[in-house]
Amino acid sequence: MAATSRPRSNGAAPRSVRRRGTGPTWGQRIRTFFGVVLMLLLLLTVTGIGYFAYLFNETAKRLPNPDNLIDYSPGGITEIFATDKDPKTGKYLLLGRVFAQNKEFIPVTQIPKALQNATVAIEDERFYDHSGIDPQGIARAIYKDITEKRMGQGGSTLTQQLARNVYLNQNKTFDRKLQEMLLAIQIEKNYSKEQILEMYLNEVCYGVNTFGVKAAAKVYFGKLPKDLTLAEVALLAGLPQQPARLEPFGHKKAAIERRNVILAKMAELGYIKPQQSKAAQKQGVNLVAQQSRLRTDFKAPYFTHYVIRQLTEKYGWETVSKRGLKVYTTLNWKMQQEAERALINGVMKNRDQGVTDGALVCIEPQTGYIRAMVGGMDFKKDQFNFATQGNGRQPGSSFKAVVYATALESRRWGPDSSINDSQRSYGGYSPGNHGRYHGWVPARSAFAYSYNAAAVWLANEVGINRVVDTGERLGLPREKMRPTLALALGAYPMTPLEMASAYSVFPNHGSRARPMVIRTVQDGEGVTLVENTPSIDQAVLSESTAAGVSSMMADVVDHGTAAGADGIHEVPNARGKTGTTNDSRDAWFIGYTPELTTAVWVCGIQRTTKKGRLVTRYRPMDNVYGGSACAPIWARFMKAAIPIQRSSGQPTQPLPEKTVAPVASEKRRYRRRLTRADNPGSYSNAGYRSPERSVRPAALPAATPRAEPTPVLQPVAVEEKPDPLPPASDSTAGDGAAEGGVSAPKTENNGFDTPPDAGNAGNQQRVAG
Repeated sequence: MAATSRPRSNGAAPRSVRRRGTGPTWGQRIRTFFGVVLMLLLLLTVTGIGYFAYLFNETAKRLPNPDNLIDYSPGGITEIFATDKDPKTGKYLLLGRVFAQNKEFIPVTQIPKALQNATVAIEDERFYDHSGIDPQGIARAIYKDITEKRMGQGGSTLTQQLARNVYLNQNKTFDRKLQEMLLAIQIEKNYSKEQILEMYLNEVCYGVNTFGVKAAAKVYFGKLPKDLTLAEVALLAGLPQQPARLEPFGHKKAAIERRNVILAKMAELGYIKPQQSKAAQKQGVNLVAQQSRLRTDFKAPYFTHYVIRQLTEKYGWETVSKRGLKVYTTLNWKMQQEAERALINGVMKNRDQGVTDGALVCIEPQTGYIRAMVGGMDFKKDQFNFATQGNGRQPGSSFKAVVYATALESRRWGPDSSINDSQRSYGGYSPGNHGRYHGWVPARSAFAYSYNAAAVWLANEVGINRVVDTGERLGLPREKMRPTLALALGAYPMTPLEMASAYSVFPNHGSRARPMVIRTVQDGEGVTLVENTPSIDQAVLSESTAAGVSSMMADVVDHGTAAGADGIHEVPNARGKTGTTNDSRDAWFIGYTPELTTAVWVCGIQRTTKKGRLVTRYRPMDNVYGGSACAPIWARFMKAAIPIQRSSGQPTQPLPEKTVAPVASEKRRYRRRLTRADNPGSYSNAGYRSPERSVRPAALPAATPRAEPTPVLQPVAVEEKPDPLPPASDSTAGDGAAEGGVSAPKTENNGFDTPPDAGNAGNQQRVAG
């Protein structure tokens, strides 16, 4: 029945009356509430179980294979070595070290027990009792955070920290924390406590981009871990908590305070006696000089960076910077030092004539081993490697060796054949000599005195495309050699390395050993990844051609354009060719002995800043020629390098000597009608010229350095290049200054350049390395 309203006696409005027994009771409401709560709890439980199952499955994918207990790579520092050994240690001499993180692995058996105990005491005192997660430690940390009203205590175990460092990131999220805990449990199942502690002590950061106790001991104290004192051990153990705030170079007082807390904790837990703790707390902190942790130069920096580029192309930057490779190169450090001295000395001697920079490359012709490489005067100021990077520079008359080799290879000409050094135009192109023209001359005389007109005539006769073919067989890039007659005079750019490699064919009896810088690469565990052997292209020239060109190069040194160079006659069996470009913007000497082939190049550079960019101009030098500037540098280096090479034990082949005479009769071949444009005023009454009557006398004028201008097909362009690489930040720090320095190319993460590429966009474009 519906509720009724009764009138009130006082005339007030009637009120409704609800009958008893209708609507939910309080008991029903309570039961409904708890039912909903239970349903929600059940739903949350099911969801949580599903989520934890998902997390467990995802974290399981990150774990190492349980069947392969130590399927863990500790990373490390890639080390690059020379071929000669350090007399103090008897080990291969270290040229440099490459790392994204300064990290060195050390087995737990070589880590002092005091350092292990100090780490456990301060980071995870129940380490040997828990199974990856320590509920008691978490509760203790929460209680201290509440009572002290600050978030200062961490509940993570050593195993959790290891999981975070090795497998996860540092993001402070709920998901990451759950993954960390699950990973810690799995790690404890797969690894022993000793293995976990070993991995932790090799992975944790100790500040200044230094990871692991071995690297940290070297960076801060200049010692191995086994030589650390108790006070030093405690100081290192305190750094992982907050490495940026505690590293002793910048925060010595804070580091000492943290050290003393650890010493007291070690005494409290019984790892050391109270007297030992008090004595260690009174000790000072003797750090090594701070600069030893900063980036220092590589030994042979241009060469070493060239090696890094090759490694990066093959293995990738991640492997090179983090996997601790051992790289054994072809460089001889003693020879390298002589190369640097010779180049710097030679440039300084000619500085008043406008010489400012240069390069030198030395190759072992039988193997292709690059024994020395100097890519510039000062790597700190300019990291561009003139020896290898960019398009190179015009080689000038040093390219004539390719022209004459082509002619001898055809067997139509020999070293004593007559060729025409006369003023002549080839479809509008008129090569000029530095001085007068000489008519018909022996090929060896034209080569020795570097007659331009003769070289162009010979290239035209033999065919410029054949010259390009020969250059390619010698190892010169075909795309750089345009098939025009200007090629005969070296009008197209080459690098010193390319030219040195090409010339190595002549002392190697016509076979070409491709340039090589890396002999062996091993991984961090000593497993050989690659073992290179010399790559030989057999008989790219006949042995008779190699011998013929060698005999002409001997004339260059004996009485030609290089004969006046200081010290060159003191180099046994010296052969070579000079080269100088228009206005003496580039000067070259490339030569060899049975032991070594070496290319030297110098230039005059003017650097200015334009709109915030470094602009490089190649300026004319003052009376600087390949024979006057480069040949003396070559001679000084070779006099020192040859004994070093001989003492290395590498067998040396004698220079090729067998030559073959031309097939065709010279008289028959060269009997042709000449015009006044060929050689004005030099033709016989019958209209023919006889080679026998036109060959110049064998007696040659006194040797003086001569210019060999190369026609420039286009104006020399202003070269712009990116700013040089900035100095590495402290994040590339490490030890090893005494062993050749610590360095690494910058990456986005570590402050060093992404593995550089020596590419270029144009004939004169330079790209900083």
